[in-house]
Amino acid sequence: MVKIATVINYCTTDHRFLRFCIEEVQKFSKQVIIPVCSHFFNGEPENRTLLDLSYQQHPDVQFVEFNYDEQPYGIYSPFTPADEDWSHYWHSTARYIGFHYVQDADYILFLDVDEIVEADRFIKWLKTFNVSEFAALRFSSYFYFRDPSNRAIDQFPLNALLVRKQAMDSPEMILDVLERKGLYDQIQGPKRSHLMGLDERPLVHHYSWVRTPEELRQKVRTWGHRHDQEWLQLIEEELKEPFRGIDRIHGFHYEKVELLHDILKDFSHVQRVDRKSFFEMSIRQML
Repeated sequence: MVKIATVINYCTTDHRFLRFCIEEVQKFSKQVIIPVCSHFFNGEPENRTLLDLSYQQHPDVQFVEFNYDEQPYGIYSPFTPADEDWSHYWHSTARYIGFHYVQDADYILFLDVDEIVEADRFIKWLKTFNVSEFAALRFSSYFYFRDPSNRAIDQFPLNALLVRKQAMDSPEMILDVLERKGLYDQIQGPKRSHLMGLDERPLVHHYSWVRTPEELRQKVRTWGHRHDQEWLQLIEEELKEPFRGIDRIHGFHYEKVELLHDILKDFSHVQRVDRKSFFEMSIRQML
C-alpha cells in the first residue's frame, strides 16, 4: 500500500471526536499530525485546559500548535483581517502548517477531526484501488445530525481529501479560500471525486452537527464559516422542536441507523454552562 500521512484539523470545540478520529487513522497512517491554533477562528482564546488534556491523552500523535496572528502564515497569501474570507483562511492555514511537518509519505489525507474514517473498510479499499494512479481523491461521507444514529438519506457530502504529496507544486496551493475543494481543483493530473468503498458505501462518517445544543452554538460562533449563514438563528429554530427526521439547516432527511460511534455518550457526564444558562437554571430551581 502507499504510505499515508494524515493531517487532522482540530480545536477543542471538537474534543469529543478526537479519540475516535485518531484511533481510526492510526490503523493505516505512517504519521498523524494535528495542527491546533492558539485561538478559535473568531479570535477568542482556545480552551487551554482542554488543549493540554488533548496533548496528554494522545502522546502518540504529533500536535503542532500555532499562534493566531494578524499576519498570514503563507508567503504569498493575499488575505488580511479586513477581508471577508479571513476566517476561511485559517482552516486552510492549519492544513498548510500540518503539511510542513509531514515526513516520509506518498500521500496526505486531509481530515477535520469530526470526520471519522471507517478504517477497516478503508484498508480493504486501499488494497484494491490503485491509488498511485491518481494525484488527488475526494471521498463521499455519511452525514449525521444531532444524534449519531440520525444519518442522512441519499446525501453524501464531500470532505476528506487524499493528495499525492509530489502533486503539490507548492505548499501555497493549500491556502485556498475554498479549502480542500480549492486544493483539489488546483491539482494537475488524474483525479477522482465522490469515492466510496468496495461495497459502494461511504468510508467516512461526518459528525460535525452531532453535539449538545450548547456545543452547536459554540461551533457556529467560533468556526471559520460563521459568516456564511445566520447559523445561531437556524440552530435556535431547529432546537425549538424534537427532531422528526428532517433538519431545518440543511434540508436533509434522515433515517435511524445502528450506532457506530457513540459520540455523545463519551461526554455525557460533563455539563458545560455559561453564566446565562446557569442563572436560568438557578431561577428554575428556586420556583
